[in-house]
Amino acid sequence: MLILLAGPAMSASQPPLAPLPPAIRGTTQSLKQVPSRGSALLRVTATDPQGSALSFTWTSTAGALSAPIHDAGASTVTWTAPDCIITGSQPVKVSVTNAHGLTSEATFSFTVGGDRDVDRQPPFAEGQFESLDNVHFSGNSTLRHPEPRPNPVTAEQVVFSSDVDLSLSFLSTYALASHSLGWLYYDDLVARGYVETRGTPDSSDDLLKDANNNGITDLHEDLYNLAPPFDLWARPYIGTTRRCSRYFVSGGLPYSEPELAMNGSCASAFTREVSLPDARPGRLNDLIPVDVVGALAAAQNPAAAFSDGGLFPRIPNLLEPAAPGNRHMGLGHLAFLLTDDDSDRTTYKQLGPVQDRDEFFEDGLPDYDVSAYTPDGVLRTTNPDPGITPLDRTVKLGRIQGGREIVFFLVTYYDARHDPAGDGTVYPCLKKALDGRCTLHLKTSTSVFFSKPGWNLDQDTRITTPVVEHNQGCSFDPRCNPIRPQLYSCQVASTGQSLCGWLQPPSLERLRTPAYGNLVPPKERSWVPRASNGNMPHLEVGLATPSQDQWLLGFEDLNGGGDRDFANVVFLLKAVAIPGIARSHVINDTPPAMDSHCAISRVRFRKHDWIPSWCSPSSTGDSITYAVASDCDVCSEGVCQTNPTPTWVSVPFAPGLNEAVMDLSWLGGSQLCWKAQMTKPDFLCHLEIFNVDIGYELGLVP
Repeated sequence: MLILLAGPAMSASQPPLAPLPPAIRGTTQSLKQVPSRGSALLRVTATDPQGSALSFTWTSTAGALSAPIHDAGASTVTWTAPDCIITGSQPVKVSVTNAHGLTSEATFSFTVGGDRDVDRQPPFAEGQFESLDNVHFSGNSTLRHPEPRPNPVTAEQVVFSSDVDLSLSFLSTYALASHSLGWLYYDDLVARGYVETRGTPDSSDDLLKDANNNGITDLHEDLYNLAPPFDLWARPYIGTTRRCSRYFVSGGLPYSEPELAMNGSCASAFTREVSLPDARPGRLNDLIPVDVVGALAAAQNPAAAFSDGGLFPRIPNLLEPAAPGNRHMGLGHLAFLLTDDDSDRTTYKQLGPVQDRDEFFEDGLPDYDVSAYTPDGVLRTTNPDPGITPLDRTVKLGRIQGGREIVFFLVTYYDARHDPAGDGTVYPCLKKALDGRCTLHLKTSTSVFFSKPGWNLDQDTRITTPVVEHNQGCSFDPRCNPIRPQLYSCQVASTGQSLCGWLQPPSLERLRTPAYGNLVPPKERSWVPRASNGNMPHLEVGLATPSQDQWLLGFEDLNGGGDRDFANVVFLLKAVAIPGIARSHVINDTPPAMDSHCAISRVRFRKHDWIPSWCSPSSTGDSITYAVASDCDVCSEGVCQTNPTPTWVSVPFAPGLNEAVMDLSWLGGSQLCWKAQMTKPDFLCHLEIFNVDIGYELGLVP
């Protein structure tokens, strides 16, 4: 059934309904996040309630629009973004107009040039970084500080896992001899051709070369300038002009007599087939014929006597710093030119390289003005600390590169003796037969002892294993028998083993003063391993702190070892870790010639790193800190160059959080990079960065 309902009748005079504006049915855009100068495709669809034709008009307040493509109910256009826009703005508008002149509008909003949620730092790889200073890129694509190394500091190998600031402090001298202490870079010796590395990175299996095949290693030959200037055995003279031109033949081969062991008139100092005790263990009472070259210094010596010239008359030219006086052939760094700390003003037989100027006995200061010389041993033009003061106790060696080995040496001014069965002394041995018997001894008042035991010239007459061992935190007592140390000894803290003490009581007392950091060496075992080639070690190394950043260096200064106390002259070696710094390349993709009114505004920074729980707290707070900068490159006319001093802004992580957002708009920069500083609080701590995640936004600045 159809039911019709009546309603009011329409008045014939009622006006028609007013026309309506177009109805926008939808908008789309291919991108909302558009790179600087990138493009997005925009589309609008609309209908007209009256069914009339529609026209579309596109406008933009920033960027550029392509020619639009229209159809009956839609329009499409491509918008090319500028370098940046105001964050949150709507730079594109479309107007839709019908035949009645009525218009509807739609706008499009964008983010241009950056997205905080997009990570701009890819996984770490080589080549991504502007610099890695004391930071190592691992095989697992992480950043490490330092690079883990298995070997501690020993006499055989002094090498650090990362760059360190190294210093040496004089502690004590108990000796009749005078001494100079210096050091060398191992790779300098390799580069000069003294060492055969045997193709391995570990120096413990390296050998000293004998390039001219005359039975004396080139290093020892050049120390004393023993090579003749002729025939197949010639080697370059280390120095300017040879003072003495005397030659001798030993074992059928020619050599030069050593100027460091010759008097002022260059009198011959070679004797053939002298009957001397054999220095090999077990044969000390056997007399053998052996050649001897060299003479002992007189009580008073003219400057030219027992000298090879150079910067210092009695320090071998090779061990001096490079200078005109040694024809720039020196490889050494001379930290302490003199270690006398006694009650007189003289060095042994006046052989010391500088004058003894102090008679205060055992005050823990060398008896000369240390600060008058550079850490390499060169006289300064201006002395920063005139006179002998407490500052002369310590020499800052400077920055030592991680992985770069150093070798210490002690130049000893004292007459070599040969009484192996008596006081345990021997003449240095320049050349040995295949059975270990010495065939050429050096008689000298200037001896050189290296931290590497196999490089020393004197033979070990006992060959005990170890050579010696001590309780490094226990004071020396002459009544203690090292073979049976049950009495007058101390127990090793970790094992309970009884061992004789090492350092003299005043030395240990001095370590406990503020001048040495109030150190109390642990009562642990220190020992001197024997050399594989039968030569005598001369350095004992003790760990002065549990944090493995300070070491005691005790030298034995007698050829053959003598009493083997390894405390004739003692130093404290201190290493301070240098922070590792990694700086990235510019990580944003903004064009170099970007609008000067565009800048990086907000930056999001997320970190993923590792600070082991056993690391002691750093004095500066966190052991890994981060910073960002937006002026990392300086760009002009489309060409960018690295800015060496960008404006770094620390990333402000809240406690317990690993992500932060920061505003950099005030910097006005457009070249973003980041850096991390890894500060190792102690030498047991190894830091690692696994990843960083960085996003950014661009904005207009005035």
